[in-house]
Amino acid sequence: MRSVNRHTLLGHVGNIIQLENVLKVNIATNREWLSDGDRQTATDWVQVTILDKKQAEWIEGNVGQGDLVYVESRISNSSYERNGEQVYTTDVIAQVFTLASKSRVHDHP
Repeated sequence: MRSVNRHTLLGHVGNIIQLENVLKVNIATNREWLSDGDRQTATDWVQVTILDKKQAEWIEGNVGQGDLVYVESRISNSSYERNGEQVYTTDVIAQVFTLASKSRVHDHP
């Protein structure tokens, strides 16, 4: 049987961070539930890592804060050593990153 490692997001861009070899995009997704008959809401922030250089360049030129984006990604666990200690990370690695709609509130590049 084929296995699947897919994570799907539809949310609004918070900020975009350019690092040495990757681009990080923070995306806000809202969730709602009922608690004792009252509607509750919360925002989950997910940091998506863009490894593909062309995709990162496109995002930097076309996507801005507040824009609605659709992302398909995979979850990746890794580790590295820092100051003699092993550090474990979980990353959301974008495979598809699509601009769904531009925000009318914020300026764009």
